Amino acid sequence: MIPETIKLQISQGESLHTEFKRDAEGLDAVAQTVCAFLNSEGGSVFCGIDEAGVIVGVVATEGLARRMHQHLLKVITPTSLVTVNVDEEDGRHLLSVEVPEGKDRPYVCAGSVYVRRNSTTVPADSQTLRDMVQAKAVAPERWERRLSMAMEDSDLDRDELARMVTQASESGRFRFEAPADAVAVLRSLGMYLAQGYTQGADVLFARNSAQRHPQTRVRLTRFGEGKVGDTYLDDRQLQGPLVKVFEQLFEVTSGHVRREARFQPGQARRDDRPAYPLEAIREGLINALAHRDYAGFSGGVAVGIHDDRIEIWNSGRLPEGIKVRDLLHNHPSLPTNPDIAQVLYVRGLMERIGRGTQKIAQACRDWGLRPPKWDDRPAGVTLTLFGPVNLEEAQATLNSRQQALLERIEPGERLRPAEYRERFAADVSERQARRDLVTLEQLGFLVREGEGAATVYVRANRT
Repeated sequence: MIPETIKLQISQGESLHTEFKRDAEGLDAVAQTVCAFLNSEGGSVFCGIDEAGVIVGVVATEGLARRMHQHLLKVITPTSLVTVNVDEEDGRHLLSVEVPEGKDRPYVCAGSVYVRRNSTTVPADSQTLRDMVQAKAVAPERWERRLSMAMEDSDLDRDELARMVTQASESGRFRFEAPADAVAVLRSLGMYLAQGYTQGADVLFARNSAQRHPQTRVRLTRFGEGKVGDTYLDDRQLQGPLVKVFEQLFEVTSGHVRREARFQPGQARRDDRPAYPLEAIREGLINALAHRDYAGFSGGVAVGIHDDRIEIWNSGRLPEGIKVRDLLHNHPSLPTNPDIAQVLYVRGLMERIGRGTQKIAQACRDWGLRPPKWDDRPAGVTLTLFGPVNLEEAQATLNSRQQALLERIEPGERLRPAEYRERFAADVSERQARRDLVTLEQLGFLVREGEGAATVYVRANRT
């Protein structure tokens, strides 16, 4: 299925951040647009869309996404994180190239530099080139690109590095010229300099980077009963190469998630499933590890598992210009640690750059849970996944207006706030009517789409 967020972006037409291609055969044209997005503010190239914005599909030959990705790696320098995916719906295939805003500008495509001007890709003029070069000269070096002063050859986990090379070969997401040469592999990823290993390499491939960087440790706590949780059923710290830490973290977190027995309507067979969608947990953990602030010794990642919620905290911050409310909608991709994110993508742990938060929200919605919540504070970003609500108890707390809506609105039916007030809440203030809708959304009975005057609530499929 083509994700709803992508359909929405396509419906809004070509723009500074969106480009349509009727087919995927013009690899060089796609590469020029990708280069322009890297040099501008990021964006998406959709192959299989006609001039009118209609999805006509591309010929989905085997390895289409792989061939596209390898071509982009070949013709665009320096190497950057770009994701390529193929989605199918009603027999039509859509190829999507997701491009973040580049942090190593200027990016060059086959000897030329391109930028975006409104909805068009154009060669960069001399002044734009000078501006990019000057900005790069004064920009502080990223933490992941700095030299890891104390990492030595003996610290390198060569088995972990070989595992990454194998996964990259199997996925076709990166091609190494000398896969058996550890230094050559890391150099091709920008993780080995003339002086030695970078801190990004230390985080990803050192046996115990926490000896040099204590902020790479991850804490997991399973709290006892109660909303606050003053007892611990499990409390541990994980450390080691980043992907190994993720795998352990996901396994332990999933193991603490209780399972629920449900009977589907019209079926006598019981359906056992986790209380939370594991896809949302997985995506939340990867996002925290990829986007945290590695520069501060007091930073890190912490996972708190409560009876009614899971909290995933990391010491990063949302990029400048991105607000919490933007996370549920299409927004520019600004990876904090693009080198680390590149390795996670190569290893199949990240799929679509800039859409992870939407993926989490959709997974929770499909599971019948209330929407996830993000908090962006000076100490870091916290994602909260809410567990299942006891619907009988929840419905008992609803007022007569809310009850009437649930009785009369069918799943999938859409309702604007003004319509709700007119049909069900004419005797209360507009503010109270909106509070009614927010409560129903939090309980998972409604799903909100749009913002401001364009807000629409959709009746969810739960009773």
